[in-house]
Amino acid sequence: MRLAPRTLALAAALAAAVLGGAAAPAGAAPGDPLPDVQLKAAAVERVAGENRFATAARAAASFSGQGADAVVLARSDSYADSLAAAPLASDRNGPLLLTAPGSLNPVTADTIRDVLKPGGVVYLLGGTGALSPAVEQAVRALGFPVQRVQGANRYATAVEVAKLLPQASSVAVVTGKDFPDGLAAGALMGVIDGGTGRSVGAVLLSDGNALGADTSRYLAGRTFTTRIAVGGPAAIAVEQQGGWARFAGRNRYDTSAAVARLFTSSAFFTDATTVVGVATGADWADALSGSALMAFAGGPVLLTARDALPVETTQALQELQRDARAQGAEVTRALVFGGTGVVVAGVDAQVAGALS
Repeated sequence: MRLAPRTLALAAALAAAVLGGAAAPAGAAPGDPLPDVQLKAAAVERVAGENRFATAARAAASFSGQGADAVVLARSDSYADSLAAAPLASDRNGPLLLTAPGSLNPVTADTIRDVLKPGGVVYLLGGTGALSPAVEQAVRALGFPVQRVQGANRYATAVEVAKLLPQASSVAVVTGKDFPDGLAAGALMGVIDGGTGRSVGAVLLSDGNALGADTSRYLAGRTFTTRIAVGGPAAIAVEQQGGWARFAGRNRYDTSAAVARLFTSSAFFTDATTVVGVATGADWADALSGSALMAFAGGPVLLTARDALPVETTQALQELQRDARAQGAEVTRALVFGGTGVVVAGVDAQVAGALS
């Protein structure tokens, strides 16, 4: 399969955005090209708002001006139902947004109005305990149809998401009991396949070190040509089965770096990526909305500590740049998700240095 990222339309206002900054202007659409700048080092851009709702809205700015065919909506206080969501958002040509379980966040409501085409679908992840009837009613009041994607638990919900991706030829299994591995896997599985025009894969959840009944049953009934276990628990869960590639590092940063290396031209894809994402490894919300954007863009999500770029992440960024240059390309964009309260400003310079 070929890495075929859609072009990100990150407007100048978004590129310079910091906490409380101006939103990208209406009219930016996914087909608009990035500015043609010749840089020896990648341009590092913050995608940040004053909270997780606003950061997700900033990540959706590429679709501003009703450029999205769909929106995936997840609860803001738990990652359980949303670890499998990035490939769905990318496949459906739209962003992933967040809201509280009991009511539709005003920033999120405004973003849905801004990005979603008339008649575009809003996918609600999880049952009414995850996103209440009040949230559903508020979305319908905006004038958009709603489709719930839910199972009896987080594992079954991930299966229901996978069912909406029938053309996906690959699958990644990650633990459903923690978030870091799923964030990296979501960006990888959500890259658009150049042949089908759909997401290359789906994400399923293991029950810690065991696959669990829902995931096992679904895997037994569907053929995936590529099967990847991401992270230690998932690797243990599939170790008695053949046909699985395992990517498990010493820690969450090392694992995200291992997945990022699959974006090189000699690994999962046949050409190099030109954009990368970086997000905190200490929380999930910013990286979740970021993983959907990076899937759409065709680049990895790497994790960082709050105060400094881990050595594993630095090395992976360096390898991605070397690979791009060997292919006559360049990693020209690095998106850091979240404000300086979660990833300090000094990390931006470290990312630029790694890609220099």
